[in-house]
Amino acid sequence: MACRKAHRAINMTNEFITDVSEITKTDVPKTVERLLFGVDSGRQSNNLLQNNIDQFEWVLRNKIYPNFYGRNISGENALTKEEIRFIHRKGCRIAAIYADSAEKMTKDEGDVAAKRAIERASELEIPADTAIFIEIAENENASSDFILGFSRALISGGFTPGFKANTDARFSFDREFSRAKQTDKDILNKCLVWATSPSLAEYDRVTTTHLIHPDNWIPHAPSGITRKDIAIWQYGKNCHPIEDDQGRETTFNLNLVRNEQVIIDKMF
Repeated sequence: MACRKAHRAINMTNEFITDVSEITKTDVPKTVERLLFGVDSGRQSNNLLQNNIDQFEWVLRNKIYPNFYGRNISGENALTKEEIRFIHRKGCRIAAIYADSAEKMTKDEGDVAAKRAIERASELEIPADTAIFIEIAENENASSDFILGFSRALISGGFTPGFKANTDARFSFDREFSRAKQTDKDILNKCLVWATSPSLAEYDRVTTTHLIHPDNWIPHAPSGITRKDIAIWQYGKNCHPIEDDQGRETTFNLNLVRNEQVIIDKMF
């Protein structure tokens, strides 16, 4: 499909996904001719697998060359400076994901979460303007106050706020994000959304390589925005399971970015 050579279309001199100022300026057709492909995983990309190749090479063997690799900057199996160098040597960008199990109900809690994310980004020498996506689990309640507190604090700290969440209206993020935007449209217009729904059944735990990506851009979007405003869409989960050298199962998720979007201003 058309995204096989998409990775060659973008300058690879910069490596971290950053501010997406043009994201709301592009109209998206129902069918998109070319989409940029990326992955994310809870395991290190340089993790050695049972077949004596690393996770990054496993992605290449089973998919195509990713335009970005989404990695957690906090928690278990977090991104390290060594892994940053490893991914950069591959000519690939990194999408920074921040996970925080603390309560997400007040502006103060959002402020604290943002400061923790900024502290961790500083430890990894992630540059200013980089997008940091806080991960909101389906069973979590992240209030509009939290979303506003996190967004304002992250922007004040020199980073671009992002939210990786299930955007289906059955879950609370749809409602709370829309409420936050009604409260402070200027701030929320600077935020990015990484939609984890719909996850397409034919890609869940997929083990075949002939399916490249869906041709239609159909991520669910919170009622306060439209599909054309979605920055990243995770359409496939837990793909190509394999055990690593320690006998632990490892997988990766499949993502798309519309190539019409200007997804990079500056990157590290």
